[in-house]
Amino acid sequence: MRKKILLPVDDSPAAQHALDYVGMMADQVIKDLSVCLFFVMKAVPDFMRQEAKRDTAMHRRVSTMERSNLDQARRVLEEAKQRLLDHGMAEEAVETKATPRSSEVTRNIIFEAEQGLYDAVALGRRNLSKAQEIFTGSTANRVVQQSQRIPVWAIGTAATSPKILVPVDGSDGALKAVDHMAFMLGGNPHTKITLLHVGASWSNYCELDFSQEMAGEIEGHILESEQRCMGDFYGRAQKVLQDAGIDPDQVETLEEEGRLGVVRAIVEHAEKGEFGTVVLGRRGEHKSFLLGHVADKVLARLPEHAVWVVG
Repeated sequence: MRKKILLPVDDSPAAQHALDYVGMMADQVIKDLSVCLFFVMKAVPDFMRQEAKRDTAMHRRVSTMERSNLDQARRVLEEAKQRLLDHGMAEEAVETKATPRSSEVTRNIIFEAEQGLYDAVALGRRNLSKAQEIFTGSTANRVVQQSQRIPVWAIGTAATSPKILVPVDGSDGALKAVDHMAFMLGGNPHTKITLLHVGASWSNYCELDFSQEMAGEIEGHILESEQRCMGDFYGRAQKVLQDAGIDPDQVETLEEEGRLGVVRAIVEHAEKGEFGTVVLGRRGEHKSFLLGHVADKVLARLPEHAVWVVG
């Protein structure tokens, strides 16, 4: 089955990284991939449009701005398309689309993604400092936060490895991430996937004033509950993968003790294992052992990777 993603572009280095990542994935990992390159044109201010109705000189100025915006869109889209073709994508698999900016860029992107029934949105991440991410953010991060229905691929500056890491915690959110990944990667018998489970640990929970004996007893109950949860999860995940055409021998399962903390364990495995892509559920559900909004923290700690946020 053909997969379809929306790839917003501009003339920034971040967009070039995203194009190279998508081209690499289409060549090595994702079969039958089609891409819509999407450009949001600059908006002509409303006051200028109103003035143009009364003033001939302003009308000419607005017309010039509109032609300039359209020329820029055509140039950026054509260059982006050629970059994907250079990676080996077929011309019929690459579509281009430009639209006038009607609100903030984030809303334009999400609206197009939902109306076009895309399987994912892929965006390059600008190389911002942590302070800049907090105070100004980026289009990729804002789309991650605001898109509730469409999976978002936030692509870092050096996501060049085809290796896939999928942290799982037994939750419905993690199963949604596995399902999206399986759909996108299904049909490729050479794809290798690693499922990473970071085990429950008392250190992952808030410090409470319990005696050592009581803390050990509670942690034992947590571990028993987790083992039951993960046993059920792996059964469901295996069925999802097999239904997508991914054989069990294409999937590796890693178990990590939880002493390091969930985020740190994910980051260390992603970096040391030279994974290019990390696939995460947006958040765990009530049975989750991934406490807090792990996806946000992983995005901040892995600026060079591609992080798929699903659910």
